[in-house]
Amino acid sequence: MGKRNRPRTEAEIQADKARTGRPPKAKAKKQSVHITVHLTPAERERLGKLAQEDDLSLAALIMRPWRKEKEPD
Repeated sequence: MGKRNRPRTEAEIQADKARTGRPPKAKAKKQSVHITVHLTPAERERLGKLAQEDDLSLAALIMRPWRKEKEPD
């Protein structure tokens, strides 16, 4: 596809604005910090099995103890 030799039309600009994408996350769901954890293959496999049994992601399984502390009883 070659380079355009004309400016974008108003209809093209409006169509771009109307395009949908991934909706924004709620502020409470946004993650602002990444932490790297090094695991042995055996640890990764064990945690993966535990996460799969509870139908959770590996990150959710690892964060569960800290997230439970915040929940009111």
